[in-house]
Amino acid sequence: MEKRIYAGLDLTTRKAERKIRFIEAGIKIIGTNGYRSATLRALCSEAGLTERYFYESFSSTEALFLAVLDHLTLDFKTRLRALIQSHTNQQNSQPQSKIQNIADQTDLARLALRLYFTEVQNPVFARITLIEVLGMSPTVDQKYIENTREFSILVTQIIRAIEPNIRIEPQDEDIVGTALVGSVITAATGWMLQGYPYSIEQMVNNCLKILTGTARQLISSAVQDIAIPVAANAIIKQANAT
Repeated sequence: MEKRIYAGLDLTTRKAERKIRFIEAGIKIIGTNGYRSATLRALCSEAGLTERYFYESFSSTEALFLAVLDHLTLDFKTRLRALIQSHTNQQNSQPQSKIQNIADQTDLARLALRLYFTEVQNPVFARITLIEVLGMSPTVDQKYIENTREFSILVTQIIRAIEPNIRIEPQDEDIVGTALVGSVITAATGWMLQGYPYSIEQMVNNCLKILTGTARQLISSAVQDIAIPVAANAIIKQANAT
């Protein structure tokens, strides 16, 4: 069966274009005035399309909100993963001293934080991903949890880059990663709600202390976990010898 062509575009392409127009309308309206302002009439007016076309792509305004959230976070996650992969490839291809390696990996954490706070400095992105996403519905809450978990995995990758010798149980790593993401999100939310009183560099530098401090604490704990049994064995051997 031949595709129907209209204005040089087939039906599938036209549907995709209409969907992205509604997503862009949602970003503008929700990011500026909040989710409650994203009525069907307002969305259709902003997109320049009719209700029929809205329901062609979305079952409800909540479904649109989820699409808006995916659109914003996917773009950021893609760039963050690319940043991590680029640094990983660079480290693997160029032999470096331990001091230089630590400096470069700390730079990775700094770049990742700068990327995030640059996004948050856009009040539309910040309002949607930090404020409007909270408490909307169980479905949106679940999406928020999933996004947080994904970001926690990326953050623990950065922590392991700073201190590759970290020893931590998988369930503990999940808790630590979630806690770190939570601290950065809380800092970002306060920054936005206060009207961005600090520079991006101030936000980056202070959140970097949290990441590097955690990395050092984890490596310290790993060393301690090894040292204590060794010391205990030495004491036992000494006691047996006497």
